[in-house]
Amino acid sequence: MTSNFFDLTGKTALVTGARTGIGFAIATGLAEHGADIITISSNIEPGSEIERAVTGFGRQFKSYKCDFKNREETVEVCKKLEGDRVDILVNNSGVVNRADFLEHSDELWDETIEVDLTAPFLITRAVSKQMVERGYGKIIFIGSIWTFLGGKNVISYTAAKTAIAGLTKGISNELAPLGVRVNAIAPGFVKTDINRVVQNDAERFASITSRIPLGRWGQPNDLTGAAVFLASPASDYITGVVMPVDGGFLAN
Repeated sequence: MTSNFFDLTGKTALVTGARTGIGFAIATGLAEHGADIITISSNIEPGSEIERAVTGFGRQFKSYKCDFKNREETVEVCKKLEGDRVDILVNNSGVVNRADFLEHSDELWDETIEVDLTAPFLITRAVSKQMVERGYGKIIFIGSIWTFLGGKNVISYTAAKTAIAGLTKGISNELAPLGVRVNAIAPGFVKTDINRVVQNDAERFASITSRIPLGRWGQPNDLTGAAVFLASPASDYITGVVMPVDGGFLAN
């Protein structure tokens, strides 16, 4: 029985922002374990690297173009998803707008909240309806260590990722009796483009690394195992959890 705990054969996973980084690692990990993949990205073309990776595992791949900064585009893609079967949803897309709090503009705030909080809410609401009809589904939000901490120069991102924990717990309470599990992963410092500014600051990079008990920044693939676990039957009795994957940063 346990041999099937991580088998996703016959399932379809929607992973937003799967073209690069953490989304790419999660999508390919789910495909490797049997899931077909749908992704939504503002910049993806036929024959993309993620498409080649997914089809290389013998899985089906489908993509939609959508800029989550644009509410109308998000609403439109939600309508398109009504024609797809989605068993697993990973809300991965995100943006970080860095600015000192006293100089953090309304425009930066609105953009961050739209992409990091409102879009995941809308996508989840749309996809959850079909999951409830089938009596089964797995929803995974991607939070951050700033879901738990204050951060610095990333106030809108911190606010959005803190709210992701609230979405995770609130939605999980409503959908658990209907067969849908809702959890979140909170990555620590991971070497992706979204953290490039910090990685290029030698002093800050060294300071952060010194606080990570495992002694290194994460790689996107370090998130794959947690995502496969939360997407699979192995986690059927887990819901409402925000799981840090941070090399021990929050424990130090």
